[in-house]
Amino acid sequence: MLTDLDLLHNKNKYSIDELRENVHNLNKNFLLHTQKLDEKFCVEFILDIRIDTGDEDAYNFCESSILEWQPHLDEKLFMELRAIMYPEKTKG
Repeated sequence: MLTDLDLLHNKNKYSIDELRENVHNLNKNFLLHTQKLDEKFCVEFILDIRIDTGDEDAYNFCESSILEWQPHLDEKLFMELRAIMYPEKTKG
C-alpha cells in the first residue's frame, strides 16, 4: 500500500494504475504535486467542483489549479471529461 511519504520521496514514480489502487489512502495535494497524472485520473479523483461553496479544498482542486500543477495535461480533453462526469455543472 502506497503512503503519502512514498509519494513525497518518489516524485513521478508511480503509474496511474498504482495510484488508482491506492488513491483512497493518499492525500490529493501530494498526488497533484508529486506525481504525473492523466486527464481522467484528475477529473475522477482530484477535481473538486464545489468551487462556488467557498470551501478552500475546492479552490485547491479546481480546474485552473490542476492544469497549473499538471501542465502536460491536454486542457481540451480534461474539460471534455469534466463535462461528461459532471454534466450538471457545465450547463450555462
